[in-house]
Amino acid sequence: MARGEVAIAPAYSVERYDTYFGAGGTPEARQVTTTGYSLFLEAGLNEQTALVATLPYLKTNDRAGSLQDASVYIKYMNLDQRSTKGAHRFFTAVGLSFPVGNYETTGVAALGQRASVFHGRLVYQYQFDSGFFLHAQSGVDFQFAPESRSTWPVLLRTGYGARYFYLEGWMEFVTALEPGTAVQTATAGSGSSWRRLGGTVYVPVVSWAGLVAGGAYVTGGEFIGQSTRYNLGVVIKMVPPARTET
Repeated sequence: MARGEVAIAPAYSVERYDTYFGAGGTPEARQVTTTGYSLFLEAGLNEQTALVATLPYLKTNDRAGSLQDASVYIKYMNLDQRSTKGAHRFFTAVGLSFPVGNYETTGVAALGQRASVFHGRLVYQYQFDSGFFLHAQSGVDFQFAPESRSTWPVLLRTGYGARYFYLEGWMEFVTALEPGTAVQTATAGSGSSWRRLGGTVYVPVVSWAGLVAGGAYVTGGEFIGQSTRYNLGVVIKMVPPARTET
C-alpha cells in the first residue's frame, strides 16, 4: 500500500457451533451463536510500511453485546524482488491486541478473556504476474495478561486476483505451547489449539469500493468450538490526490 492510501472495511459475521472440543479434543454438546460487527483499517505510512487496526463488537446467544479486543499492527515489506514469472515478497508484522470492552470472561457464552497479546509474524508471498499467489506466514502470539501463555500460528493461503474479482482459500493451524485450563469462552478457551479452513471472495463495484464475502470452518482442535462462520463486508479505498509540481 502506497503512502497516504487508506482502506476501511466494515463487516458483519455470524458464527455457530453445537459441538465444543474440550481437553484432548473430546467433543461436548454446546450451542453457541456469535454475531459480530467489525471495523478493519489499513493505512500506508510509506512505500514499505503500513498501519493495520481492527475493532470488533460481538454478541453471543441472547446476551448483551460488547466491544471485544482491538488490535494494532505495523507491517513492513522487507523485500520485493522480481523473478522471471513474478515477485518474491517478505514482510514482518508486529502488533498488540488488548481488551476495550467490559465484557464477561466466565461462562460458555462469554466473549473472551480480556487478554493482552503481543503478535509477531514473518510473511512470505510469491506473486505471479498472471494473478495467482502463494502465501505463508508464522510467528508467535505471546499473551502477557491476565496470565502468561503463548501459541504458535501458521497460515497458508493461495488465490487469484484479476480486474473484476479476487478469490482465495486458506488453512490456519494454531497450536498452544502450554496446556489449556478450565477457562472456556464462546470463541475459544485458555490454551486453545485448532485447525481451520476458509475462503474469501472480493468483487469491486466502483473504482473505490467493493464487496467482500467469506466463510470458515473449524475442523478440529482443543478448547474450541467446531464452528462455521460466514462474513460479509464492504471495502472502501481512499487514495490521496496526486501531487503537482510547481
